[in-house]
Amino acid sequence: MTSKFIAALAFASLVTTSLVAGGGAALANGDEQREATALQGAKVSLTQAIATAEQQTGGKAYDAGVDVKGGRTRIAVETNGPKGIQTITVDAQNGQVVGAHAGAEAD
Repeated sequence: MTSKFIAALAFASLVTTSLVAGGGAALANGDEQREATALQGAKVSLTQAIATAEQQTGGKAYDAGVDVKGGRTRIAVETNGPKGIQTITVDAQNGQVVGAHAGAEAD
């Protein structure tokens, strides 16, 4: 892993920890608040979801985010590797891959 990637992961973990620890008041909108709240009950960490996605694709993660759909918390991880850019979606409760597709996630 490159030092820039490790620094980015550390920053993402810090932001996630801040949000879970009560920094939700600074969030821009309700969707972000709901996602931060959903992380509190997650059994799978961001780091674990990234490791799952990298193992699944053989690539390196460069972006990750939380999404709540149908009451389920999911972590979408974008990787770049031998097959190009791929997005892997991991269930935050059980760590199972619940979705995968080529290309990046739409913002």
